[in-house]
Amino acid sequence: MSCLLLLLTSGCGVYSFTGVNISPDIRTISIQNFENASGEGPANLTQVVTNTFKEYYQRNTNLNMLQREGDLQVEGEIVSFSITPAAVQREGDFDRASLNRLTLGVKVRFTNTKNSEDDFDQTFSISQDFAQDVDINQIPTTAITQLAERLAIDVFNKSLANW
Repeated sequence: MSCLLLLLTSGCGVYSFTGVNISPDIRTISIQNFENASGEGPANLTQVVTNTFKEYYQRNTNLNMLQREGDLQVEGEIVSFSITPAAVQREGDFDRASLNRLTLGVKVRFTNTKNSEDDFDQTFSISQDFAQDVDINQIPTTAITQLAERLAIDVFNKSLANW
């Protein structure tokens, strides 16, 4: 049985149970700050998004994190942080949002210095609905971190899991 497991896990590249197949010559990654180009959101939005991406890649790979010039490079900007009505109800003569949708979007440039066929420049966005009485300025950092984590998963899957 152990021979079968060894045979299944050996081969080209490094396999992990996250579905990632990283070439053995890729050892480092650099993730630059996601600057907030949207002009919206909390003051710490850049820090929350950037740290969430770094933590996700560190948790799910064995790559060493570099400041710059990693074998894999992730950079981009926050392009949207917006609230829109998600569900509208009529109350008398007025339309009122019963749910508000927060959308967080990032534009990501991914570079694989060992294989340029993996490079991409793409916008990713994710949304979450909140009750109409939740003040946009009072959305907890944990909710924003959860949105950023979902974005990190999408970017991770596109960059390393080839999904």
